[in-house]
Amino acid sequence: MGLRIKFWGVRGSVSCAYPDYLEFGGNTSCVELEIMGRTVILDAGTGMLWLGNDLLKRGVREIAILMSHFHNDHTGGLNYFKPIYIPGHTITIKAALNYGDLTVEDLIRHHMMEELHPVQYDHLASTVICEGFHAGDEFDLFEGVRVKTYGLNHPAGSTAYRIEAEGKVLVYATDTEHDPDAPNLGLVEHMRDADLVIYDTTYTEAELPSKLGWGHSTWNEGVKLCQMANAKRMAMFHYSPDYNDDVVRSMVSQATATWPGAFGAKEGMEIEL
Repeated sequence: MGLRIKFWGVRGSVSCAYPDYLEFGGNTSCVELEIMGRTVILDAGTGMLWLGNDLLKRGVREIAILMSHFHNDHTGGLNYFKPIYIPGHTITIKAALNYGDLTVEDLIRHHMMEELHPVQYDHLASTVICEGFHAGDEFDLFEGVRVKTYGLNHPAGSTAYRIEAEGKVLVYATDTEHDPDAPNLGLVEHMRDADLVIYDTTYTEAELPSKLGWGHSTWNEGVKLCQMANAKRMAMFHYSPDYNDDVVRSMVSQATATWPGAFGAKEGMEIEL
């Protein structure tokens, strides 16, 4: 059956609702995977609202969410994801334990606290299951789907996922800051022989020096890592909100000219592996 991938949000940092952001899209990080008839979601950015509406139309009731981390641009759609409010839905949320003694459930509860949102965690009508792991752990998400995790360089941490199923490999590696002088060899191995890598291309090389410590990367580094890992394709992802369609289009053209395996992820784009 393979893997079906659909991008519901490809923007980083904050959503952008302007005409010159429509080609690539203004919603923040959210990617849907359909694997062996099951639904898996990578991150809960603002694109998740529209994904939730679509899942309701399709009658999907069991959903797994893999969180890279809990910064606002990766959680902004969770509170408006309609399936969590409807009985008969089971939502499993998995994330690395990067926040001291806080559990995954603690983080979700904080995100839905009364001061921040009108509906609290205890009032959700669905069955929500929160599960933590440690970066570097491996687990079976369900039968036939193996997930490997890797810790990334990002404020408060972020997690890359390697998903192996149906003889295909997808790597999701966003919100990671690279060292210009030393490629991340651990991440290279995590990406080894992947059919598709979704990689953080927030900034240009020219802008990156002014953003040190912000936890992001460039298409140049992504191409380098993919080539070292013998990955087949790379989806550019998590574009800066300062970059409208003209800027992103230029970045994509440069990346594709450098390595034909690179392309720009767009909101609504679907890929079959």
